[in-house]
Amino acid sequence: MGTDMAAAPYILPGELALQPEVIRRVLSDVDPLVPAIAEAIVQGGIRDIVMTGCGDSLFSAMAASFAFLRFSRSLTIPAHALEYSRAMYRSSGPETLVCALSYSGETRRTVEATIAAKSVGAKVLGISRDGSGTIAQLADHFLPNASLEERSNCRTGSFQAAYLALVLLGAHTAHRSGALDDHELESVREAIGALADAVERYIAPAEELGRQAAERIREAGTVHFIGGGEAHAVALYGSAKLYETSSLPAVSQETEQFAHCEIFSLERDSVVVVIALRGPFYERAVEVADAVRSIGAVVIGVSDEPGFERHADLLMAVPSGPFTDLSTSLAVIPLQWLAFHDAVARGSDPDRVRHKKVNSPLIRECPIWSPKDYAHAANEEDGHAA
Repeated sequence: MGTDMAAAPYILPGELALQPEVIRRVLSDVDPLVPAIAEAIVQGGIRDIVMTGCGDSLFSAMAASFAFLRFSRSLTIPAHALEYSRAMYRSSGPETLVCALSYSGETRRTVEATIAAKSVGAKVLGISRDGSGTIAQLADHFLPNASLEERSNCRTGSFQAAYLALVLLGAHTAHRSGALDDHELESVREAIGALADAVERYIAPAEELGRQAAERIREAGTVHFIGGGEAHAVALYGSAKLYETSSLPAVSQETEQFAHCEIFSLERDSVVVVIALRGPFYERAVEVADAVRSIGAVVIGVSDEPGFERHADLLMAVPSGPFTDLSTSLAVIPLQWLAFHDAVARGSDPDRVRHKKVNSPLIRECPIWSPKDYAHAANEEDGHAA
C-alpha cells in the first residue's frame, strides 16, 4: 500500500483495507439469516418498506432502494430518521416494514424512529453491530452489520455491510415472492462474492486516484459532489467523508437538482466530483459534466465507463464486471482515499471529527419521544379528526 509510512499514525487506511473481508462476512454471516425475514415479509402481507437512519446509514438505504427496484420493481422509501419519527410514521401500519439502520444500535433519532414505527403497529427490522442494543431489542427482526469494529470516525466497512445486507434483503424478498428464480438469486450472491475480490484488487490503485483527486481539490474555491440514483448516495457519502476527515465543506446534490441550483454558484476554481455509474443516470451525468467544464470549473469523474475520461479533467476509474449493479461499493473507495489524503495534506487527523464534544451528545443523548408521547400524539390527532 502506497501510504505505509505516511499512514502509519492513522487508523483509517487499515480499516479501509478490511472492506473485502467485511463484504465476505455479509455473505457468510448475514445471508443465511435473510431468507426467514424475507419469508415473514411475504407471508406477513408487508406492502410498504421504509428504510431509515442517519448519516452513512441513510446513504446505504438510498443506494439499496434501487436494488429493490431492479429485483422486483418494488418501491421502497429511504427516509431520514427525524422525518420518519416525527411525521412519516403516521402513514405506516401493520403492512409496513421499517428497516432501522444504526452502526451502534443506539443512535437516538433512529431509536425514536423505531418507537414511532412500533406505535402504529409496523414491523421493524433492526440492522446494527450490537445485537443486544436498544434497536435490536425493540425490533421484530434483526440482521447484524457485519463490519468489524471501526475506531476511525471516518466509517468505511460499516457502509458496505449495511448496503449489502439491504441488497440481500431485496433479493431474497423478490425470490420469495416469485420475482427472482433460484438462478437469479444465486447470481446476486455470486456478484457479491466477485465484488469482494474486485474491492480487494482495487484498494491499492484507488489510493493513488484518491491522492491525485486530493491534489485537485487542495486549492479549490468550492467542492461539489453530484450523482443520480445510487450515485446520489455515493455523492452524499463522499462529501460526508470530507466533513469527517478534513472538515472541508463539500456540497453534495442529486445531478438534476445541481443543474437547477448549485451550478449557478460555480467559479473557475470550483471542483465538481461527478459520480457517473453505468445505467439510466449515466447520460445525464455526461451532460452536466460537460456543462460544468464549459464554465471553466474542474470535473473529477468517478465512473465504471472508460469513456467518461473524455468528460473529466481527472477520472477515478471504477472496475466493472459481474458486480456492476453493485458499483456503489467500488465507487466509494477512491472517495475514502480522497478524504484521507486531503486531511493529511491539510494537517488534519483523518480519524477524528471536529466538535465531537458538541456532536456526540447532540446525537447520542438528545431527548426523544417515548411510547407515551406517540400515544398522546395519536389521541390529539383523533381529536382533531373528530
